[in-house]
Amino acid sequence: MVEQGGHIYPGISLAYEIKGRDINNDILFVGTERGLESKLVPREGFEIIKIKARG
Repeated sequence: MVEQGGHIYPGISLAYEIKGRDINNDILFVGTERGLESKLVPREGFEIIKIKARG
């Protein structure tokens, strides 16, 4: 399976927009340890909570 991040990048873009409107807005992503989000989200400076899930 090849992960492409198609669901992650729109979320990150939305997070930047929300933060841009008010720096005090909190952003929290939820993802898995194995998912691409575990690398991309922290790299963009956002917090992520990792859960155990399979799909």
